[in-house]
Amino acid sequence: MPPLSLPQGKPLDVARTVHQALELHHQGRIADAERLYAAVLAVRPDHFDALQMLGVIKLARGETVAALRLTSAAMQLRPNSPQALLNHGLVLNAMNRHQEALASFDLALKHKGRFAEALNNRGSVLVALGRCEEALDNFKRAIAIKPDYAEAFYNQGNVYKELDRHGDALKSYERAIALRPAYAKAHCNRGSVLDILGRPADALACYDRALAIDPRFAEAMLNRCGALRALKRIDETMQSLNRLLTVHPAYAEVHYMRGMLMADFNRTADALSSYEKAVSLKAEYSKARWGSCMAALPILYADEKQIAMQRADYERRLRALCADYDAGKIPGDMSKGLGMAQPFFLAYQGHNDRDLQSLFGNLAARIMAGRYGVAELAPPPGPGEPVRVGIVSGFFFQHSVWKVGVRGWVSQFDPERFQVFAYHTGAKQDSETALAREHCHRFVQGPNSTERWRQTILADRPHVLLYPDIGMNHEASELAALRLAPVQCSYIGHPQTSGLPTVDHFLSGELIEPQDGERHYTEKLVRLPNIGFHYEPLELAPIAVTREELGLRPAATVYWCAQSLFKYLPQHDAVFPRIAREAGDCQFVFIRHFGQEVTELFQRRLDRAFAAAGLKASDHCVFLHGMDMNRFAAASAQCDLMLDSIGWSGGNTTLEALAQDLPVVTFEGNLMRGRVSAGMLRMMGMAETVAGTIDEYVALAVRIGQDRSWRAEVKARVASGKHRLYRDRACIAALEDFLDRAARTQA
Repeated sequence: MPPLSLPQGKPLDVARTVHQALELHHQGRIADAERLYAAVLAVRPDHFDALQMLGVIKLARGETVAALRLTSAAMQLRPNSPQALLNHGLVLNAMNRHQEALASFDLALKHKGRFAEALNNRGSVLVALGRCEEALDNFKRAIAIKPDYAEAFYNQGNVYKELDRHGDALKSYERAIALRPAYAKAHCNRGSVLDILGRPADALACYDRALAIDPRFAEAMLNRCGALRALKRIDETMQSLNRLLTVHPAYAEVHYMRGMLMADFNRTADALSSYEKAVSLKAEYSKARWGSCMAALPILYADEKQIAMQRADYERRLRALCADYDAGKIPGDMSKGLGMAQPFFLAYQGHNDRDLQSLFGNLAARIMAGRYGVAELAPPPGPGEPVRVGIVSGFFFQHSVWKVGVRGWVSQFDPERFQVFAYHTGAKQDSETALAREHCHRFVQGPNSTERWRQTILADRPHVLLYPDIGMNHEASELAALRLAPVQCSYIGHPQTSGLPTVDHFLSGELIEPQDGERHYTEKLVRLPNIGFHYEPLELAPIAVTREELGLRPAATVYWCAQSLFKYLPQHDAVFPRIAREAGDCQFVFIRHFGQEVTELFQRRLDRAFAAAGLKASDHCVFLHGMDMNRFAAASAQCDLMLDSIGWSGGNTTLEALAQDLPVVTFEGNLMRGRVSAGMLRMMGMAETVAGTIDEYVALAVRIGQDRSWRAEVKARVASGKHRLYRDRACIAALEDFLDRAARTQA
């Protein structure tokens, strides 16, 4: 339709022109309506409808100064007009003048009590002011007046999401969509809740619907990339991200997402560059600022020299971050993204990380204390009062952290002496989650915000908090940086010192710690008996797996090497061809990393190592895709022995290999994380397969591979002795005594 032309040479018919402008406005012909409103105001500067409607157009365009001038003029003409007060409040809210906007909406409601739009927008202001419960009441009142008010249902969903009431949020978004099927924002935000609940496939469908409505919807495009990444559809994620960058090149969050993806690809320089670009676009973007430090720690290294280089770069970036924070140079809230910024891959460099972790931990604790303040803690338990022990973890389900430690605490602590409070920060649950619910005095299931977890835990007044997976779970890591109980303990779920001054003790085992173990922790080391944990063997349904389908030769000696690839340091690659050269017909079974680039880098390392020995890696190395527990166990049973990773030994992997009666060859390193398998073997009375040198390690692997009779003997001893690892009550009794004493003395 061609643009309107105003009549020439005739006086303007104001009433007719305003009526025509309102119709055009309703039809979405905004530019034509704007011209008519302006024409009216040129001859009638005090025309109320033209003033306020032109103000609405200016507001929609982001021209808030012009919008405020127009709506203020309309208010002067009719100071008691509910509509004028509403529009004036909308402009003030857009200018972040929230208290003034609230006053304007209050006046509108004073003059029109059942004004759904004023209630809805008043609720939005209250959200901006952090008064979510009041906001929720406003949205409910608006809906009661106007049951088909899609926007109010949408806003109500946003508040429920903010309050961690995810089920209610989904219902609100679904109602908004039912009323307005083409409501792209509602589809997008419904997807974001599904993402929080750990349902990325369902979330992806929501983002696709939002983008079908609005193909340039930046937030939906970004969230879609996140869902694809969660589904490990990495190539698709990259393609979608590139399209998004083309459409929205200055969108800081896109560069942050690209940084995460580049880190997945083990492309360290690209990841750092993307995070730095995000910070340059949005200085207060704390997640990106954390990323620009942590991305200096790759997943896997090409050679030993790179380890030293990246470690030095990480330290430089961390010290700069500390200095900038202490100098007040960093805008925004640095607690945002702190949990996601844990230096997880630092522990896979093979060094004592105490000093670097202390640097990080002290910064994290200062940030969290500044954000949340100091809490009032429970006094020591009175005589005869049970000790309240909280366990904060994201893994109350069939996971290695649960299996090696947490399950034993939950099922074995004496209920007469201890009340166990489980804080499951994640959304995932299975039959083991049900077991935890059954045994705990109180079980709280996430996901929740850090603030809500903080409030929940403090309300339970724990005497002790146990954090088994600091560095692995975002929420637990943030909470551990706060002081929420008089006694706080870390554990070997992630076998690394936390560096946090808020964590008092590190729970470990006497058989897995070196003599100088205390030097490796900022916490006070507690050496529990044996390997330090109560383990219940898995009951797995038998599954048929053949060597042929695994790509294994029938007569080969097969070494099970099923650790995460980032546990294998490049300086130890030569052990595989050394073993192969002496053992003859043999194969090493590895598990692929979910990122193809990491697997390919490891394969290139092996190619070089085998070629240097005059061998071909492809003749000896087999790479399997990730498997469920049943198939994993069945695959291990097709192997002849487990070859433990050097420097970071197996924990749960070793236990499951021993369950298949596999002999285990391990190298006892200088750090606890390289000594766990050795501790298990010593507990079984089988220290003869524990190597003290690399040469010994190779010799043991070759001997077990070649000497079938000795292998059978070791296998039989594993079968008869593995029960010693199971259901160890000594470590539980010692831990109970320690926790009771620590809680009552608060030391």
